[in-house]
Amino acid sequence: MKKLLTATILVLNLVLVTKVWADQASEQTESLQKQLIKIKCSNIKTQIQKINLNDSLTRVNYGQMYESIITDLMVPVNTRLIVNRYSDKTDLLVKQTSKFEKSVIEFRQDYNDYQSQMEKLTKTDCQQSTDQFYDYLVEAQQKRAKIHQKTEQLEQQYQAYQALFKEIANEQAK
Repeated sequence: MKKLLTATILVLNLVLVTKVWADQASEQTESLQKQLIKIKCSNIKTQIQKINLNDSLTRVNYGQMYESIITDLMVPVNTRLIVNRYSDKTDLLVKQTSKFEKSVIEFRQDYNDYQSQMEKLTKTDCQQSTDQFYDYLVEAQQKRAKIHQKTEQLEQQYQAYQALFKEIANEQAK
């Protein structure tokens, strides 16, 4: 019993020491990153402007593609299937289209949030307000990652729509 208690205390101490060490390492890393931001401020600003321009173009392309998928593919296919009473599973396609449309709306909102964050970032002086610049940068990275996740979700939803359509087409071919 005493050995078990001693072992437990040792493990807890090890966990606490590891956590404190990890927190200190994280603080040191953040401090180094802030120092680098001050040193390389003009280069970082240039890179952020390039990223912002590329992201804007990419967003337009993705947005147009998503709208085209909805208006030129999903809606006409769904309408045709419904009018012709093609399959009992047509309502599943309509539901999949609705999910896709909702995700496109969320994509637009996520991008607008990201764009607002990038505006804050580009307007912040990284020499004078390094801490604030760093915080805005971290938040922009998180918002950009959220957009990436949303594009992956949209791709999966589109593939699910295609698979369901193929399933309906194969049923009718039999």
